[in-house]
Amino acid sequence: MTLADICLILGALLALLSSGSRIALIKAWMVLPALLALVLMARDVIIFGRPINGTIEVIQGISPSQMLLRITLSTLCVAVLCIANTSLGRPGLQRLVGWWLLGIAISAAYSIGQSAGILAVGDLVQLNGSSRFAGLTSHPNALAQTLVLALPFALLVPGRARFGSVLARVLGLVLCGVALYQSGSRAGLLVGFVAVLLCGCIAAKRAHALRWVLPLVLLAFATATIYGPGLIAGTRFASDSGSTASNTARVQALSEGWDAFLTHPLVGAGLGVWVGELAPLVLLVSGGATFLAIYTVFVFRPISVMLKYRSEFMVTACVISASLVPVLGLLNNGFTERYSFWPALLGYSLALIAGSRREMATQAAVTRS
Repeated sequence: MTLADICLILGALLALLSSGSRIALIKAWMVLPALLALVLMARDVIIFGRPINGTIEVIQGISPSQMLLRITLSTLCVAVLCIANTSLGRPGLQRLVGWWLLGIAISAAYSIGQSAGILAVGDLVQLNGSSRFAGLTSHPNALAQTLVLALPFALLVPGRARFGSVLARVLGLVLCGVALYQSGSRAGLLVGFVAVLLCGCIAAKRAHALRWVLPLVLLAFATATIYGPGLIAGTRFASDSGSTASNTARVQALSEGWDAFLTHPLVGAGLGVWVGELAPLVLLVSGGATFLAIYTVFVFRPISVMLKYRSEFMVTACVISASLVPVLGLLNNGFTERYSFWPALLGYSLALIAGSRREMATQAAVTRS
């Protein structure tokens, strides 16, 4: 556990104590991943005879209690905090998004400081054939995923039309772009590129400038043709930099994970018994098809609610950012990271506020009529 984990737990507890009637806004789909993980942990300890906790030398994968803690922190604790803070209203939730983005920017700046030798690397460097820097996250892939999830907010949410705000946004985008490139995450670079294109199309549609999309795409293609090979050559797509060994290890790990899932396809082979490179397979091995189904509801339920209020800039950014999480999960295993579901759950909370305002406006119109 890190200091951030402890703060997250304390924050969720305080939010529960102060939320009052807003506790009713906490839905079953928010609680079920952690609740089922608790049941699976009990199953593992009582029936399978796994140690509830232990070092990597003693256990296979990670221990049931460690996996339960990760799932609870990343789902239930974040959900409680987001729902409780609906009392702050739309401006308050937007400020929370701003603080979330600031944290990502600080982590990106830290990683650049590491690579430049300005800051001590310590245990936060990932050596995989060449130096890959993780910033303040646990792994370079985690840093890359945080940066990708931040892109829709930087590109779609309009800022204040002042020089300082525009300069901060431009510097933030450059900072995140450099940190993403030097993280060495192939999934991050690929999904980040797709996210930029998607956000560009949405921004063009909102500006009624769709006629410029094709020329801009052609210009981007020409630029990529000229400068792309040089940029790609410095990434793990083209150079080895440990990617060959990583690919081999991934293939072997996926085979082991699939074999483990087939032993108990309905309820899984053990919570956290395999934590390989594919998030859906991690869920299948941990809790079988049942666990994957519950997590699928948790991931897509807030997106379906937000789509009703996608006309708001912040909600649209949350929808896209939340949709990128399962895409990244198909390329990596980072579904229990603490940052994963903030966009989805903050966007869901914003949608609740928008829905409440819409309902009040409808009632007022009916009363006047």
